[in-house]
Amino acid sequence: MKFSLFSTIALFAATATAETNNAITRINGRTQTLKWEAAEVDDVELNRECHKQNGNYIPSLKAGQYSTSAFHNCFRTSDQIYEFIDALVAQNPTLLSKFAISKTNKGATIYGYKLTKGHSQSLYFQALQHAREWVAGSSILFSVASILDDIANEIPTAADEYDLY
Repeated sequence: MKFSLFSTIALFAATATAETNNAITRINGRTQTLKWEAAEVDDVELNRECHKQNGNYIPSLKAGQYSTSAFHNCFRTSDQIYEFIDALVAQNPTLLSKFAISKTNKGATIYGYKLTKGHSQSLYFQALQHAREWVAGSSILFSVASILDDIANEIPTAADEYDLY
């Protein structure tokens, strides 16, 4: 195989500027670069700090002001999500209800929620079916909080025409 001077220079330049692929393999068999791993750790630490600064949000929940709760300032854990939505159900028992719809493969109950003013037609929304789609869950929780706020403040919502699941 013949190499020209330009081929040699190009190969040297590519080798000299290439980023090393330092990678780790996790217990689950997934391989990640160290750079990606560091970014993930930074995200976790940032969110943990957010939780410290925005804790104790349940006592301040009030109809008409749910969407301004400190709950929405951070990505939340599953326990915090259930705590928040259960508080909304408790504060709005004539509008919002919780019901079991299935079980996970590990036996945990999967819940559904119904926001109703007594209509026969329905709209269905789904989130959190994939493990790493945090924004989808945050978005739907913020939407429920906002709709409950609008109902409390007598602002028209989709709940005026539909049951929302």
